[in-house]
Amino acid sequence: MAAIIAAGLAVGTVHAQAVVPQPQITNWTYYRHASTPIEGALRGRAAVIQSAGQAQYLNSVAAMNYQEALRRRIENSALWVKTYYDNKEINRQYREKYAPVPPTKEQWERITEKMLPDRLTAKNFDPVTGQLIWPHVLRTDEYKAIRERIDELLATRTPDNSGDGSPSQREISQLVDAMMMLLKQNIDTLSTSQYASAKEFLRSLDYEMTFPMSTGPADATALASDQIGQRPRIN
Repeated sequence: MAAIIAAGLAVGTVHAQAVVPQPQITNWTYYRHASTPIEGALRGRAAVIQSAGQAQYLNSVAAMNYQEALRRRIENSALWVKTYYDNKEINRQYREKYAPVPPTKEQWERITEKMLPDRLTAKNFDPVTGQLIWPHVLRTDEYKAIRERIDELLATRTPDNSGDGSPSQREISQLVDAMMMLLKQNIDTLSTSQYASAKEFLRSLDYEMTFPMSTGPADATALASDQIGQRPRIN
C-alpha cells in the first residue's frame, strides 16, 4: 500500500512540474527593464542614438522618393509637350494632304462665267433702239415709274454713255435693284414660274447694260472674256 501511495505522489509531482510556466527571457535577463541604473542610462542613450539614425535613414528615403517623383514629373511634362507638338504636326500634315486644291485661273474663269446671267436676246431687247419687251408681270402700274425711267434711259443711250461704269449703266443698275426689291415684296401674289421669269429678266437686263451700246446680244461671245469675274449685282 505504501508503494502505491508513493507512486501516485511521484506521478502528481511530475504533472505539477509540467504545468509550471517558464519565465520569458527577452534578453539576457528575465526582466523587461534594466536591472541597474547604469544599464538603464546606457539603454536610453542607445535608444536616442538609434532613433537619430533611424530618422536620418527615413529622411534619406523621403529625399530619394521626392527626387524620383520630381524626375517623373519632369519626364511627364516633357512627354506632354512633345505629344502636343507631334499632334500639331500630324494635324498640319493631314490638312496639307487632304486640303482642297484651289482652282486654277482658267477653272475660276469658267466657274465665274457660269455664274453670270444670260444676256438679253433679240426677243426681249433691241440694242439699236433700246426698246425692251417687258415680262407681263413687270408691266403693272406698281412698276410703271421705274419701268418708264429705264425705257427713257435706254432710248437716249449713246455709245459714249453705255457699257460698264457709264452714267446710264449705273442709274439703270440702281433702278433694276429697286424693281427687284418691289418684286420680292409682291412674291406672294405671283406664281413660282412668274417670279422666277421676272427675276431672271431683271438680272439679264442689269448684266446687258455692262456691254457697250454697239454690242448686240448676238455679239456676246466677243466680249465675254472682258466680263469674266463680274458677278451679277442682283441676287
